[in-house]
Amino acid sequence: MMARAFLSICLLISALSLNTKCQTAKAGQIDKGKLFGGIEIGSEGIKAAAIRVSDAGQGYDLEVVFTESSFMALVQNNNGMFRTEAVKATAQEVWKLDTKMQQQFKVPTEQIYIIGTSDLRAYNLEELIKEVRDMTGKTMTFLELEADVRLTIVGTIPRRYREGTTWFDNRSLSVLIDVSADNTKSGYQQVRQPVIGNPYYDYVVLSVPKGTVNFTNEVNQQVQENDDLKKFALTAKKLSEDSLRTSLRNEIESRPGLANRKKVYLSGGIVWALATLLHPEDRRPFVPITVNDINTFYNRAVNNPQALLQPDLSQIRDAGLRKDVETDLKTVRSIFSAKSLVAGAEILRTLASECNFQGEGKRILFARFSNLSLILSYVRSRAENEPQP
Repeated sequence: MMARAFLSICLLISALSLNTKCQTAKAGQIDKGKLFGGIEIGSEGIKAAAIRVSDAGQGYDLEVVFTESSFMALVQNNNGMFRTEAVKATAQEVWKLDTKMQQQFKVPTEQIYIIGTSDLRAYNLEELIKEVRDMTGKTMTFLELEADVRLTIVGTIPRRYREGTTWFDNRSLSVLIDVSADNTKSGYQQVRQPVIGNPYYDYVVLSVPKGTVNFTNEVNQQVQENDDLKKFALTAKKLSEDSLRTSLRNEIESRPGLANRKKVYLSGGIVWALATLLHPEDRRPFVPITVNDINTFYNRAVNNPQALLQPDLSQIRDAGLRKDVETDLKTVRSIFSAKSLVAGAEILRTLASECNFQGEGKRILFARFSNLSLILSYVRSRAENEPQP
């Protein structure tokens, strides 16, 4: 039953768009089954999703009826605090999404859950908890790193792949790497065979405290205000050598799957920016990325960021596709400065080197819909724990 539910979610995730706002069913069409919703607050934005659980005879079916994402980032300032105005704006956005799911999509309030991701850390976290509770009447649940990565893996990496007529376990040879605003998380699933009993899946997870936003801030503290972008890039490279590379090497010693697995699924805002700017025409759920792409992205970000942010769209003849691409490009330009592109590209270069992206037979894939994986997986898990229709 759980396998069927997971497959339904994966197929539905693949049908979604990465546009800032999207939904897969009209409110008036939701009239059967049991509805569950969730709101995820993370360092790269706020995401909401609602699913419908309905009787399917043998088990049950899951259908995504609503998703919406906001790029309202909630990151620490230099004092390790969330800005008060950002906390209030976040709580306001959460209230809007909570209200929308109740009123427009008829999700019962007691079946809408609000979660904070594992990278949502600040000295004034209680301020956020209070604001959300005052606005919605709900108490936030915070995910530990392992739960965060596990839910994202389940929602992002397809469980199986096929060669000819034979199916194989895809997750046994795959690893997920997520570059967020405040950290870089990674994890993979592996089979454990106990001495007594049946084999089971275990998850290996790790996190290093370098993400696009906080690494940009770290580099900014080491350069002068009038230094050019190339000086910024040299400083970023040195800081990466001194900290990020060392952290990754230490992690890989005890978690070799980070470097030796054949498929790498990349997610996070900077990876989305790379795919959007270098391969704007490719809207597939999984976009192949090469080490050469990462190096090209880095070189253009350092030497000509304006050109990087204005890719040639002349080969995109489909008007609808071109409109979607232009929307994404506008969003990229609103989120990323020239410096944050360079800092993010440096993180990707370091990952490529330390995690052996150039290894023989290696496949690197940008998981386009991974931004919705965690919240959809979480809502599904809560639905499975409830009595079903």
